[in-house]
Amino acid sequence: MVAPRGIPGESEDMARILLIDDEDMLREVHAELLGVAGHETMQASSGVAGIEAIRSGRPDLVLCDLEMPGMDGYAVLKAVRADPRIASTPFLFLTGHDPRHHFRAAMSLGADDYLAKPVKQDDLIAAVEARLARRSVERRESERRVEELRRSVTMMLPHELRTPLTIILGASEMLQELHPQMAPQEIGEIATTISKAAQRLHRMAENYLLHAGMELERLAAAGAPTRALAGATGVALVRDAAHAQAREYQREPDVAMDLADATLPVAEAHVRKIVSELVDNALKFSEAGQPVKVSVVAPGRRVTLTVADAGRGMTPDQIREVGAFGQFNRAVFEQQGSGLGLVLVKGIIEASGGAFDLRSAPGAGTTVSATWPVSDGTSNPVE
Repeated sequence: MVAPRGIPGESEDMARILLIDDEDMLREVHAELLGVAGHETMQASSGVAGIEAIRSGRPDLVLCDLEMPGMDGYAVLKAVRADPRIASTPFLFLTGHDPRHHFRAAMSLGADDYLAKPVKQDDLIAAVEARLARRSVERRESERRVEELRRSVTMMLPHELRTPLTIILGASEMLQELHPQMAPQEIGEIATTISKAAQRLHRMAENYLLHAGMELERLAAAGAPTRALAGATGVALVRDAAHAQAREYQREPDVAMDLADATLPVAEAHVRKIVSELVDNALKFSEAGQPVKVSVVAPGRRVTLTVADAGRGMTPDQIREVGAFGQFNRAVFEQQGSGLGLVLVKGIIEASGGAFDLRSAPGAGTTVSATWPVSDGTSNPVE
């Protein structure tokens, strides 16, 4: 049984709350209290009905009894957290037993709070209002970040597209009009310019698409490691990818390697992307002659890839604000790029089961590390 109940209204403070409890009288009492407090309530008398109500009614908060016949509260919460469409729904447990006995298990499953029956009216309302207030703050922060992203894309994307397109169009028009009078060397130089601009566009499109795909996979997997990223990649590819980026900047002597004989537990294409983006950032934000070090170490049952530079570095606030399209100090430093690379790398590392670490200070350079656990059967040797 699922029954809507409550006091309808247009107030922003009003929330839709789902009560899941097999005790009809207690469920009615709680619904009455929440209704008087200005909230709309829905009711479900079983775990199965409760999940259906969450999916169809999209409540702002769920208040669920723990001990129910058939599907208990734990099973309901597991089902909710496993469904990306409703996984973020705030969830409060009610229990007639000693809450200390179940607290840790409930919190490990992602419960937001835990109340012991019988619940006093003031305690019930206070717990509900506190969680709703927190949800409101989270929503405003999410909206703020979306708006920042929208502004960043609006301001930066036209520039990022226009610059290489202008180069390609201008150079190709020059070739069309003047090639009969041009020497082969001049034609080759213009062709190289066109190729570099096209590569920049290609890389930008690739990063945008990969970032969007990573976001979709992250939502679908609800934070679990993504199987599509799994693989085994040797350090030879790390060396090749780093050298390729150094050649683009004509800074091969600046890039030093210290690579243990190890295997990274990530597919080759994604390892190449991680190394390429990290070395590109290190070279982009450091001056010619400043060193960039690429290292792989494999102590015990983990492997760590690190790229460190001695460039301009970032402030603590900039590190906290690492995000897609959030390039730093664009007005001061006219570097190329959308600022998406570091976020893309972070997403790949975390989606493949690794840990991302960024350490930086203004004027002292930046160090980015990725660490993955290595399974028992494929532990790495240590040099």
